[in-house]
Amino acid sequence: MKLLYRVKLYLPAIIWLLIILVLSGYPGNQLPKIAVWQFDKLIHTLMYAVLSICLLIPYNKQFLEKENRFKTGVLVILFGIFYGGLMEILQTNIFINRSGNWYDFFANSLGAILGVLWCPLILKILPFNRWLKIK
Repeated sequence: MKLLYRVKLYLPAIIWLLIILVLSGYPGNQLPKIAVWQFDKLIHTLMYAVLSICLLIPYNKQFLEKENRFKTGVLVILFGIFYGGLMEILQTNIFINRSGNWYDFFANSLGAILGVLWCPLILKILPFNRWLKIK
């Protein structure tokens, strides 16, 4: 029963990790062309900010306490940076019609950092405790 509860808490993060994987692997020549300069960097930043927030949701009570915020935040940022780097490596070496990009990696890392910084505000605004029945 406890395992099912933990999976439920991490389900948003798992789903978002899979969404990032699919979008990162989608062939580049199939993506729509958008005229806005560097619009894709904004998308990268937002995707990894959401990932950080999804990873912090199970820790929302601990994350709101100052003594745990730094350690948890650093771990989530490091994971976001690692996953963003992994996606760029996969785009360079595995995915078809994709290429890794240092600027995308920096946007991914910035998103992971911003997600951790924005999380306390988002946790206060949105009732995740009630939605996920977190005790």
